[in-house]
Amino acid sequence: MITYLNFIGGLMSGLIEGFLGRQADTKKSRTPAVWDRWQSITGLILACFILCHMVFTSTILFGKGAFNAVVGFAEAKFLFGEATWWITNVIAAVIFVVFIAHAFLAMRKFPANYRQYIMFRGHKDRMKHLDTTLWWFQFLTGFALFFAASAHLVDIIFGGHITADKSAAAFHQLEIFYFALLLFMVVHASVGMYRLYVKWVSIDGVNKQEMFAKRNKAKTAIFVVFGVLAVIALIADFVWISL
Repeated sequence: MITYLNFIGGLMSGLIEGFLGRQADTKKSRTPAVWDRWQSITGLILACFILCHMVFTSTILFGKGAFNAVVGFAEAKFLFGEATWWITNVIAAVIFVVFIAHAFLAMRKFPANYRQYIMFRGHKDRMKHLDTTLWWFQFLTGFALFFAASAHLVDIIFGGHITADKSAAAFHQLEIFYFALLLFMVVHASVGMYRLYVKWVSIDGVNKQEMFAKRNKAKTAIFVVFGVLAVIALIADFVWISL
């Protein structure tokens, strides 16, 4: 019993330390920095997965055969001679774990209550700062994705073998859901990648103007990549509905 209480006490101390940035003896803690690093790592993994996912679903533009061939490749058909459908389920399960970890790490920076939410929104409206507005969109889409993406991933994990016909049937049943999911994913991931660049990549320049110019170029490049793939994926969504 004492061991269990000590474990719970240590766990709660770690959580409080992570949220407040201070240890029990009021010394500044390194825990928030560690959690920030893991939030960035999990976010990068998820953003790369979203890019790959958009390419994957867009293969339907070349027909059902092309989509099923890509599924077969993902299921290591070239190694085993036949599709091992559970591989994609395991991949989805791993992504789900990364997703949940990222969500809980990100929640540290979300408004803790309605009052904080109103205060931040007022601050955003007064500042009229683009990066602050982008964070606001990331917050809103992150909240929506916690439910929408979780539902989608759980469906993939327990949904069995993926085929073009099965995916088309899902689109017919939940077309609005998939359109919304695409929008939420692209906005959240593109803003997240830009914020990762600002946070972790050194931007050198002779002056502030040059630094801001480099930052804007990075922002444009990231948004163009996600935007182009999103448009292709959107066209593919209409193809899915037409099947």
